[in-house]
Amino acid sequence: MRIRELLIVEGKYDAAKLANLVDGLILTTGGFSIYRDPEKRELIREMGKKRGIIILTDSDAAGFQLRHYIQNFAKGAKIKNAYIPAVEGKEKRKEKPSKEGTLGVEGLPAEVILTALRRAGATEEQPRTGRRLSYTDLYRLGISGTPGSAARRRELLSLIGLPLRLSKKALLETLDAGYTYEELEAICAQKPTLFWDFHGTLSLPADDWFDALWEYLPHERMFEEELRGRFHHVCMPWWTMPGEHTPTGRDWWRYVREGFTALLTGCGYSAEEVAGAVGRLRKTVSDPTRHRLYPDAIPTLAELQRRGYRHVLVSNNFPELWQVAEALGLAPYFSAHIVSAEVGWDKPSPEIFRLALEAAGNPAQAIMIGDNPTDDIEGAKRAGLRAILVHPRRQTTQAEASCEALSDLLELLR
Repeated sequence: MRIRELLIVEGKYDAAKLANLVDGLILTTGGFSIYRDPEKRELIREMGKKRGIIILTDSDAAGFQLRHYIQNFAKGAKIKNAYIPAVEGKEKRKEKPSKEGTLGVEGLPAEVILTALRRAGATEEQPRTGRRLSYTDLYRLGISGTPGSAARRRELLSLIGLPLRLSKKALLETLDAGYTYEELEAICAQKPTLFWDFHGTLSLPADDWFDALWEYLPHERMFEEELRGRFHHVCMPWWTMPGEHTPTGRDWWRYVREGFTALLTGCGYSAEEVAGAVGRLRKTVSDPTRHRLYPDAIPTLAELQRRGYRHVLVSNNFPELWQVAEALGLAPYFSAHIVSAEVGWDKPSPEIFRLALEAAGNPAQAIMIGDNPTDDIEGAKRAGLRAILVHPRRQTTQAEASCEALSDLLELLR
C-alpha cells in the first residue's frame, strides 16, 4: 500500500512491521516519551497539515491514551484513526504479555493491519458506489441511540474486528471510512455463521502424523511406502472410536501414543526405536512451523469478516491445535473454536456440531466449510447445517456447492 498520510505508531517494532507493508512516512511516539519531545510534536503538526495523519496505536488503554494525546496537540491536521482488534496473546520477543494481555501492532498478521488502514481511509481502492454514513444511519441501523444499541454495537465491532471502546464520533468516522451505507446495512443483516475445518481446508494437506514418526525412525527397518500403508485409518480416535465419546487432553495423547506404540512394535521396530519416535510425537505435530496455510486463507477470512460473517473453527485434531492456529495468525478472525481432543467428540458425530452451534450462540443458520466429504459435509448435513466442499479431491452430492479455492467463497457467499 502506498500511503500519502503520515503514519504514527507507538514503537520501533511497530514501525518495522509497517515498513514491510506500506510505502509511506512512518513516525513513532516512542511510547509516552512523546510527552517530553516538543520537536517531534511540532514535526507531526507540520507534516499533518501538509499530508494528513493516520494514527495506528495498540488496542489497550495506553494506546488510546496516546491516540487522544496526538489528536489534541495535532489539531488542524486531517486525522484518520486506524484501529486494530483486541486479540489475546503475547509477542514472541516479550517475556510476558502486556498489562491487558493483548497483542500490539507488531504482533498481528499483516492482513489485519492492512484491513485497519483501509478502514481508516488510507487508500480508496475503488470509488464509492454508495452514499456516506451519518449519525442518523447509525440510529436507523440500531447501533446508536436506540434501546439495546450498546449491545448491538459491541456485537458489530467484535464481528468486524474493531476495538469495543470507540466513541460515537470515532465509530462514525471509522465505519464511514471503510463502508458505504449499503455495505454496512448488509453487514448488520443476519448472516449464517461459517464453521471452518482446519487440516486440508485452511491448511495445506499433509501426512503430519506419518511424517512426524518417520523422521525419527530408522529407515532401514521398513520401506517408507510399506509403513505408510499401515497408517491408513489407525490410532486416531476419529477413526478408531467413530461415534463414541473420546479421550481429551492428556488422556487423548496417551491413547494416541499407545496406538502408535502398538502399531510400530507390530512392524518390527524395537522398544527403544518406538519410544524415541513416539516420545517426540506431541512436540513435533504441534509445532506451528510444520503447518502451512493456503495462501488465500487469511485474505478470504479477513474479507468475509469485513462483510459481517462470524467464523468458528471446528476440527478433528490434537489438543494444542488452537495454539497452532494462533501462531499462524488465525486468531483475529475466529470468535470460537471447537477441537475434538478438547471436547471429546469427533466429526462426523452430530455432538461436535451441537457444541459448535452452542459456542456460536445457536445461530439461525450455519454453513460448514471443509474438504472432507464424510466428516465435514455429510456430518454437517446430518446435524442440520448446510455445507460447502472446498479443494475437492472427490465430489459429494451432499454439499450445496464446491470451490476449488477458498477465494471462490467470496463470490459464492454474496
